[in-house]
Amino acid sequence: MDPLLAWWDDVSAERAVSEMRVVDLGAGTGSNLRYLAPRLSTPQSWTLVDRDAELLRRVDRPITSHLRVTRTTADLADVVTDVIDGSDLVTASALLDLVSDAWLMELAGAAARSEAAVLVALTYDGSVQWRDPDADDDFVRDAVNAHQQRDKGLGAALGPDASRAAEVAFRGLGYRTLLSASPWHLGPDDARLVRLLVEGWHQAAVEEQPRERKRLGSWADRRRASVSG
Repeated sequence: MDPLLAWWDDVSAERAVSEMRVVDLGAGTGSNLRYLAPRLSTPQSWTLVDRDAELLRRVDRPITSHLRVTRTTADLADVVTDVIDGSDLVTASALLDLVSDAWLMELAGAAARSEAAVLVALTYDGSVQWRDPDADDDFVRDAVNAHQQRDKGLGAALGPDASRAAEVAFRGLGYRTLLSASPWHLGPDDARLVRLLVEGWHQAAVEEQPRERKRLGSWADRRRASVSG
């Protein structure tokens, strides 16, 4: 956040605009809005873009002054360049690993033309570590990572390669980039979430390795047992 806040203050003063424009891609229920808006100075205009109108209807605005919010229901495969045009900051969360290299390059190009900063969080990097290793953990992880690179609606997905690809794309357009790890650390209090992750990984791995269904089912059973209670 520190580099972004410093940039924001400098640019908002330099551009002397009545409000800074932020575009949030794949906004969902507005987590980026709730986190960032209270931390950013000056009047802000946010455009929240998501293809799910129901999620956008559930957006809970943060309590902060000088904030204008527009909800836009649209498919990110169609609107990236148009919606980013004229923005000052582009944000996204849990998105880049789902997009293709071509889509990423379009995003970078559109942001560069607008001289917009870009903040992207929660990009899956393919790393999974367990406190109590299982013999099939690596097998499952590799299957999940391969599944992550299937087409998610925006072309063949970058999956675990997304962060590095973004760094290369934006640097190539003259951006100063900062790439930082932000791993989830899940413990006993997160048992429900861990079980949901196990279910999702199991399903993805079976789709990728259908002939190993029995082996993968045994792994899922062991993992569910290890986080029960």
